[in-house]
Amino acid sequence: MKNIATLLLLTLTLTTCAKEAPSRSNNPVSPSVPQAESPQKPKQPASPTIEKPQVEHPPLHPAFSINREDLMMLIRELPQEVQHKIIDSPSAFLADIEHIIPLYRKDPMLFKLIDKKHALPSDYVPQDLTELSAQGIKISKQELYLRKIIIDDLKKMIEDAKKEDNVELIPASCYRSYATQKRIYQWEVDTYGQEQADRESARPGTSQHQSGLAIDFYPIDSKMAQLPTGKWLAENAYRYGFSLSYPEEQEALTGYMYEPWHYRYITPAGTQLEKKYFIYQQYLLEFLDKHMGEILKKYKK
Repeated sequence: MKNIATLLLLTLTLTTCAKEAPSRSNNPVSPSVPQAESPQKPKQPASPTIEKPQVEHPPLHPAFSINREDLMMLIRELPQEVQHKIIDSPSAFLADIEHIIPLYRKDPMLFKLIDKKHALPSDYVPQDLTELSAQGIKISKQELYLRKIIIDDLKKMIEDAKKEDNVELIPASCYRSYATQKRIYQWEVDTYGQEQADRESARPGTSQHQSGLAIDFYPIDSKMAQLPTGKWLAENAYRYGFSLSYPEEQEALTGYMYEPWHYRYITPAGTQLEKKYFIYQQYLLEFLDKHMGEILKKYKK
């Protein structure tokens, strides 16, 4: 009995304690203890921006405000071979450019690009045309005209060829009007067809002959290159300002077949530029046509 009483007493005690014990879910939420703020690191002052000094490229020639970077932009479209010739001697190149500036300013037609894409107006006629026989120049037919500005250099070339090597230079075709060129071109088309005509004859307005600066020397024949006349001109014409317009194997560049008889006057300063840097007349005249205005803006005189 005693054991049963003890067991009942223990059960009663446990039940009472369970009622008095607060449930965990009913515990009041303990007030949160504010967390101590982490001390903020002092802000570091921003590093000052260091500007890289501008690299100044000095002018390549005292007469021009053109530096190496400017020059590279001017020549970037030229063939690599021409670019290398200019880059190798940039100061000398600009000095040679300076030599043609007074000529260009006085008479830009001397360096006018005339080709299949760049035509003269149909009414263009040079104002200083002169008849060659009246200037004491032997010609193959009557009434050949050229611009007076080239007569002195032409006469000197003819005289020197005869005196130095006994070579006779005879002009066979010179100035042609727009109308004359139109007739010649149409005859070529009628005789040889359009495709062949375009390889060997200029359409009206696109002939260098209309400028009064071009000469076809006698004989007008592909064999001329092997004759004393053709050989002498190929070696010496540049000394007098005359440049071969349509060189051998350059039809893709010039648009015309090889014409060893056809020379255009671009002044001795112009032929020096061609010979030293540009290789062919076409490259030189295209360069001047595109960039001479910009070059003049950077010329200090």
